[in-house]
Amino acid sequence: MIAVITNTDVTVYRRVYDPQTRLDSWEREYVLEAWWFKSEQSSVDADGMHRADTITIRIPDLSVKVAKEDIIVKGKCEIDITTPKDLYGWEYCKVMSANYNDFGDKPHIRIGGQ
Repeated sequence: MIAVITNTDVTVYRRVYDPQTRLDSWEREYVLEAWWFKSEQSSVDADGMHRADTITIRIPDLSVKVAKEDIIVKGKCEIDITTPKDLYGWEYCKVMSANYNDFGDKPHIRIGGQ
């Protein structure tokens, strides 16, 4: 197997619905190896300047569960959150897509986020 390039560790927060309390809670999973790339983009039109930064994350461990609407924090984060706003001061993104690429010589999860 060919080694996958990684540059950080990440923490995945998954929203879990509790039918008894009818409230959401967040569970977290620490992932030791990941590749994090932030693409800073902006455009200007008649309404002013707009930013649309995108983040691409690749996790070489296919056993990690990632889905749309999850939150991924760059680094090891041990905060118990009730809302993503609790992550103020951390670099994080909301998962917009998660593709499990389990083929080829570098299987990984490719995550797109904002």
